[in-house]
Amino acid sequence: MVVDVGIINYNGGSELTECVKSLKAQSNPVRVFVFDNASTDDSIQILRNQGFDCKIIECAENLGYAGACNGLLAQMDSEIQVLCNMDLEFDPAWAENLLKCFERHPECGSVASLVMEKSGYVNAVGVLLGADLFAKNEGSGLDASDADIREKEVFGCYGAVMSFRKAAAQAVGQMDASFFLFFEETEWYFRHNLAGFKTVFCPEARVYHERSMTTVRYSPLKLFYSERNRLRSAIRLLPFVEILKLPVRGFVRYLNMAKGGVPGQSGDGKKLSKVAICKALAASWLQAMLAFPKEWAVRKQYERKYGNVTGKVRELLAAYPLQEK
Repeated sequence: MVVDVGIINYNGGSELTECVKSLKAQSNPVRVFVFDNASTDDSIQILRNQGFDCKIIECAENLGYAGACNGLLAQMDSEIQVLCNMDLEFDPAWAENLLKCFERHPECGSVASLVMEKSGYVNAVGVLLGADLFAKNEGSGLDASDADIREKEVFGCYGAVMSFRKAAAQAVGQMDASFFLFFEETEWYFRHNLAGFKTVFCPEARVYHERSMTTVRYSPLKLFYSERNRLRSAIRLLPFVEILKLPVRGFVRYLNMAKGGVPGQSGDGKKLSKVAICKALAASWLQAMLAFPKEWAVRKQYERKYGNVTGKVRELLAAYPLQEK
């Protein structure tokens, strides 16, 4: 079976070409699609110069990660589909092992890959969730020998590489393009679970990833989108009493983060301003609260489609809890 792999690119430079190269070297054939989000660098030209057999979709505007994912979903038609970042390197047997896992688990809708840092540490096994929907990668930063990397059921795929059956994607619909960046895949996988589709983690399907190449680790931009979209999702999914607790839980979380020390610089070496961080947090809460009526309407849509949303979400939070300090 041929796997369709869709890559979201934004100023990926030579990393995009290296990603495609690793996919074209797979022991099981894959079809590669590249959705370019109005890049301003020469990443697409570098890729074209290599002559790889892949379909390139160039968008005139940056639709964000969610919008690009939707664009790729409209192009791909294989039974097994993948959405991923451009800054990945795939193990040569990744697709072969992925398909074997899908075959072992005909009941599952998705298979999560083992995502590793190139340094050898685990990037993500699965996703763990706090009571306020704060999400964290399971096993992040651990040596592989210390992480639980047995084949098992997990909440969903980590957003850097999501592998799923076409039937599952069609059943839950598109990602929310208004999220633009961050938490779009978590909200999407809540819908996968609400619709009854499970995800199995496959330790043999290995992918190597350097995080936050595009948005820059620790940047106020990343903080704004991740917090705004988490809060919007919480309004859609959490019991009302838990929504009322969001400000208190947020204050406690930010206080604990501050006690741990605010990074002096972002991932690209730029000095971090505490004022910029506070502004990003304030803007994320303001936009999320202004969107409350719209998100409550989405909540009602989900209840009509999936039934007892809050009950199912409670079960998911209990099944994949984030143990916070």
